Amino acid sequence: MADWRNVGNWHWKERNCLEWAKQYFKETLTEIEVSGNSGYSASVTSVDSVEGDVDLNVRKGRLIAIYDVEIKLSWSASKKESDGAVDDTLSGKITVPEVAHDTDDYIYDITTSDSSSSKLPLKDFVRRRLTPEITKAFKGFTDVLKEKNGADMFIAEKDGGANASGVAGTEPTKAPKEEKHADTSGAAGAGGSSAVSVAKTKSATFATVSIDQTVELKCSADDLFAILTDPQRVSVWTRAPAEIQPKEDTKFKLFGGHIEGKMTKIKPGKLIEQTWRVASWPADHYSNVSFELEQLSSSTRLVLKQTGVPFNEESATKANWDKYYWNGIKGTFGTNRLPFTPPPYKVSASSTPNAADWATTSDILESVQYAVDSAERAANPRRNLRKRKTRRRPTNNNSYFSHANYAFWTIGTASAAAAAIAAAAMYYINS
Repeated sequence: MADWRNVGNWHWKERNCLEWAKQYFKETLTEIEVSGNSGYSASVTSVDSVEGDVDLNVRKGRLIAIYDVEIKLSWSASKKESDGAVDDTLSGKITVPEVAHDTDDYIYDITTSDSSSSKLPLKDFVRRRLTPEITKAFKGFTDVLKEKNGADMFIAEKDGGANASGVAGTEPTKAPKEEKHADTSGAAGAGGSSAVSVAKTKSATFATVSIDQTVELKCSADDLFAILTDPQRVSVWTRAPAEIQPKEDTKFKLFGGHIEGKMTKIKPGKLIEQTWRVASWPADHYSNVSFELEQLSSSTRLVLKQTGVPFNEESATKANWDKYYWNGIKGTFGTNRLPFTPPPYKVSASSTPNAADWATTSDILESVQYAVDSAERAANPRRNLRKRKTRRRPTNNNSYFSHANYAFWTIGTASAAAAAIAAAAMYYINS
């Protein structure tokens, strides 16, 4: 029977190993002693502090060590005469600002209790002979961390086969493959995520993943490009003022500043690349997003690729692409109400649409009518709006819900009017 704790080591598990690491470094580094010719010797006398993060994680069949600490040491050095008498001594401190899982290039800041020129040979001996031995201890830390702390986190195979960390056995556990299917119904694809990576900012070190989604919309690639980059159109489906331009090296803000980033590469009708972040993500951390547009005979396939998503934000980010982007576009404009160029489409069509391809005034008004109806349905789900021909103020029965419904109706109507003005202006400019 399968192990119920974490079948296949597939689910995320995390352990804080900082206290264990402090004890490990104190025991290991204080054992380091070196000696050389001419009676020189040096040793680490104490570990004064270990500060930072040391975590062990299990995810998708792998045991992952993520750590970044600053270590401060005390040392002493001496020189003895041939008869064993101590001729000179020196002590000091060593600060190693970064001991991390993704680097083996360590910086040693060595200070001494006596900076006189006569003590320089002893300091130089510490730099040349003691620090390389400290480096060896640092390089072996990852394996020891996994071995000592991962045995009860990573579940070994029943037949003695190995796990991915080398905790036990000889063969790594293979994670199940993720299947990706293109979505031909117009909804976002299931979308998978790649192996876990690591990102570092000034304030944090954390795991990241990638997201892939596929969606098809009944419009031309040029129209979809405009929907994603034109500020007037983006403002309609995001329901908020949008700061965005279809130009490289320009910044954008959507959903009232909740989403922000920078346009890095633009190919009209074909490709949009951005740096992209949510305001609640770690400061200064941006993911990389690309929208690849593929023109089909009666629709456009959009392939979303996003890298650098914080691991704990993976599920929310996947859901929000579907909810606020794809469903937001369809829910606002509708499949046939969007002012799209009518099919069939030419796959080799030019990237810039002609003015004649844009919406007519009736198309715009129909799209606005749909947006107004959607707003009123949200305000009062019981009201049947399908057969209504005019905009009537909802009945006021002096109840709280009546006032709330009227507020929703007013906001929806105002938004629709703004959308109509913007769309009409765009139409006349293009024509």
